[in-house]
Amino acid sequence: MFKNALLFVSTLLCWSPTWYIIKFQLGYVDPLISVFYRIGLACIIIFAVLFLTNQKLKFKLYDHVWFLALGLCLFSSNYIFFYLANTYLISGVVCIAFSANLILNIIGEKIIYKTNATYQTWIAGVLGAIGIFIIFNKEILNFNLNNSTHIGIVLSFIATFFWSCGNMIHVRNSKNKMPFFSTIAYGMLYGCIFTLCVAKVRGAEILFEISLPYISALLFLSVFGTVFAFYLYLNLVNNIGAGRAGYVGVFMPVLALLISTYFENLEWSQSLIIGLPILILGSILIINQKNKLVI
Repeated sequence: MFKNALLFVSTLLCWSPTWYIIKFQLGYVDPLISVFYRIGLACIIIFAVLFLTNQKLKFKLYDHVWFLALGLCLFSSNYIFFYLANTYLISGVVCIAFSANLILNIIGEKIIYKTNATYQTWIAGVLGAIGIFIIFNKEILNFNLNNSTHIGIVLSFIATFFWSCGNMIHVRNSKNKMPFFSTIAYGMLYGCIFTLCVAKVRGAEILFEISLPYISALLFLSVFGTVFAFYLYLNLVNNIGAGRAGYVGVFMPVLALLISTYFENLEWSQSLIIGLPILILGSILIINQKNKLVI
């Protein structure tokens, strides 16, 4: 119990500031190139650790197919859409959309792994959905492609979908006893290569901003926001399941919103004030629930 609580708190401290720090990577450098730098640097760090500790690096082609799938979802597509969403929205709002991960993980575990969630878990998921709907009700009911805020919210939800898919793939890899660090390393390798390909197709130039804010943000996002955060979070997924680990994405917006309020002058709307507590309530209900896997 203590270990899981420590993993949870540590993950929050690593990830919560990243939503705002991403802003320092937007501007001169194309968002996708910044994603490439972030995941690429994290990938180099993990491969260096694996090499120095003589960990397994050779795998069958079939294993690489799953490394690729993990990389496309967890270390590329979700970041691409999250970074693009950050060009339209305040960072805290993007993080709220990420809370849908809780619901998607529960549904994913049910469909893919035949996990029987308790009634309390489903109630918690419904509360989470209600909270998200209240917060984004104006954007959902009056969606308009000409509205940049609406576009940003859609991009955020697409990113969250890929994130959840990555969670499901990680669960599969873990169940098949695939080495933890090696899986992440190869996933990041394929993810950053795919990101670079997408960036070039979009016509992005490979530029680098030599400034203290950009380099500092890159180092924090790569080391703490990627290497440490994924190590902590995926260990949490292994220990308590993807559904329950999803509540990280529910508590995280609280810290992210506080950061946005202080640094980005976020104004708390009535919808946010009403919807956020309902979202949090759903996460609290899900923490103490246990899912049973149908064999």
